[in-house]
Amino acid sequence: MLRRVSWIWALAVFSFLAGCGYTQEAQIPGGIKTIAVRPFKNEIPPKEQFAYRPGLEVELTNALIDRFIFDGNLKVADETKADAVFEGAIISFEQEGLRFDRLESVEEYRLFLVVKFKLIDQRTKEILMEEPNFSGRAEFFVNRNPAGNRRLAANSATFDLARSLVDRIVEEW
Repeated sequence: MLRRVSWIWALAVFSFLAGCGYTQEAQIPGGIKTIAVRPFKNEIPPKEQFAYRPGLEVELTNALIDRFIFDGNLKVADETKADAVFEGAIISFEQEGLRFDRLESVEEYRLFLVVKFKLIDQRTKEILMEEPNFSGRAEFFVNRNPAGNRRLAANSATFDLARSLVDRIVEEW
C-alpha cells in the first residue's frame, strides 16, 4: 500500500512539474514590452469611398490604442520610447447585401473595414509582422434609420478590427 501511495505521489509531482505549458501571457520576442501606434492613414481610392465615413481612421487609431491598453500585454508608449511601432492604413470600407426580401431589396448589410499594417522593431527597424489585408466586420439591418444603423455598424466593425489586430499581434508569438 505504501508503495502504491509513493507511486501516485511521484506521478502527481511529475505531472505538476511537467505541466501542459499553457500560459495566458503573450510570448513576445526580442524583449518587446512597449508599442507606439501611429495614426491610421486613409488609402481608399477616391472612386471607392461611397460608404466611407470621414474621421474613421482617427476612430480606428483610438480603438486600437484602447484595445492594447485593455489587453495589457504591450504597454502603449510614445514613439521615441517604444520598442515597436505599429503603422497601418485603411484600404477599403465596403458594404454588401447580406439578406434580401422577396422583391430583392436589401434587408441586411455586412460592412467590411479592411486595413494593411506593419509592426516594426524600433531598435533594429526590422518588420516583425506585416499583413496586406486584415479586416473587421459588422452587420446592420435596413429600417427606419439606415444612416444611424450604418454608423453603429461602422463603430462595431472598428472595435472588431481593433480587437482582431491586437489578438493577431499578441498571439502571433
